[in-house]
Amino acid sequence: MATVIAIPTRTRTPPKLNMINYRSPEHADVPHIASFSGGRSSAALTFMAADQGLLQPERGDIVLFANTSAEHPGTYEFAARCKEKLETDFGLPCFWFEFCTVEDAWRGEYRRKASYRLVKPIPIEQDADGYRSSGELFEELVCLQGMLPNPHSRTCTAKLKLYPSHELLSEWLGRTEGPVHSGHHWASSGHGRLVDPVHVAELYVKNGGTASKESVLRRAEHLATLPAARPTQRWQEFTTTHLPIETYPTTRPAPMRGANAALHVRLLGLRADEPNRVGRVLSRTLFAEGATTVACTVKTQPPGERPYFPLFDAGITAEDVAQYWKQQGDLDLDIPQGAGNCVFCFMKGTKQLVTLASSQDVRRLPNTPTDIDWWADLERRHLRTAPKRNGDGKSHFGFFGVNDALFADLINESYTPNGRYAYGTPACDCTD
Repeated sequence: MATVIAIPTRTRTPPKLNMINYRSPEHADVPHIASFSGGRSSAALTFMAADQGLLQPERGDIVLFANTSAEHPGTYEFAARCKEKLETDFGLPCFWFEFCTVEDAWRGEYRRKASYRLVKPIPIEQDADGYRSSGELFEELVCLQGMLPNPHSRTCTAKLKLYPSHELLSEWLGRTEGPVHSGHHWASSGHGRLVDPVHVAELYVKNGGTASKESVLRRAEHLATLPAARPTQRWQEFTTTHLPIETYPTTRPAPMRGANAALHVRLLGLRADEPNRVGRVLSRTLFAEGATTVACTVKTQPPGERPYFPLFDAGITAEDVAQYWKQQGDLDLDIPQGAGNCVFCFMKGTKQLVTLASSQDVRRLPNTPTDIDWWADLERRHLRTAPKRNGDGKSHFGFFGVNDALFADLINESYTPNGRYAYGTPACDCTD
C-alpha cells in the first residue's frame, strides 16, 4: 500500500508593523493619537501598534473614535468591544466623542457654536452620557450650517470628526482634567436659553441670506430644543484605564493653531493599496506645517500634527487586514460587504446606494441612517433652493450638490442611471 504524505497547508504570515521611521527624533517622544474610524483597517492598526509597543499610555497616547450618529449598528458593537479590549489588555485610553452645539456670545450676540462632548459606549437611550445613533448629529450640523454635506463640501467629515477631535486634543495635550464647561452658564443656573430663533431668522435676512426666512427659523427652533451648554467632563469618567490624575493638573488647553501649536503624532489606518489617499494627506501636511498664522491655515489639519501610516509603510493591504481579523476570533466587524460604517454615504455613488437600498443583508433600523428613507427625509426638509445665476428658475442643493440626484429619486428610481455621481467620487478620507 502506497504511503500518503501529508503536504502542510501554506498559511500567510500574520501581518506585522515596522518600527516607526520618525521624520524627526522629537516625534518619538510626543503623544501618539490613533484615529479609529470603527473600520477593520484602523482597528487592525491600533491593535498591532498596541501589541508591538508602538502605542504607549505613559507617553500620553490615546485612541479616538468620532461618532457621527450615522454608523452601522455593527460598527457601534465592534467599537465598544475594541474599546474594552484596548483599555483592559493594553491600558490605552480609548475615548468616544461626538459633535454638539452650545450657546455662546460672539460680537455682542448670543449664537449657537460648534463644540464636542465625550460619550460612553452605551446608547443615549440607556445613559444620559451615552452616544447618539439615530442621525441626531447630522440634523444638528445641518441646522447649524444651513446646508447639507455634499461631495464638494464634506462637512460631515470636517465638522463631525476632524474639528471636534482638534478641540479634544487641545484639552488632552494641555494636560487638563477633562473637557471644561462649554457655552454660557445662564442655562446651567436654571434660567434657560439666550438665543432667540426669531431674532436669528431676522438677522439672517438682514445680512442678505439667500435661504427662506421660514427655513432659517425652522432650523433655529430645532437648535433651541437642544442643551445650551455642555457641562464639565472628566477624562477618567469615560475610560476604564486608570489615569494618573496627578500628572494631569488643571491647566490651560494646548494651542492647536499658531507658531506654538502642540506637537503630536497622528497614526492613520491607510494601507499599502491606498497610495493616493496617503499622498493626499502628506501633501496637505506640507501646507499645514507651514500654516502657523490665522491668515494662513489648513483647518482640517493643525500645524502641530504629524501623520504616520504604519500599515502603508509595512506593505499591509486589504487582504492582510482580512487575514489579521480571521485570526482574532469573534472580535471582527460584523458588516455586510459594501455597506461600510456609514451605509448610505453619498460618496459611494448612486448605483451602489440603490443596490444597498434593496439588499436583504443590510441591517436596517427604521428612522435611522441605516435606512435610505431617513436620508431622503433629511434631504427633503433641508434642501436649499436659490435663483439660478443664469436664466430663469431655481437651483436646488442636496447631498449630491447642485441640481443633481436626490435620495428620493433613488428610492423612486427616477434618477439618471449614468449621472455625474453614478459611480461615486474619490474616497472620503473619514480616517483623516
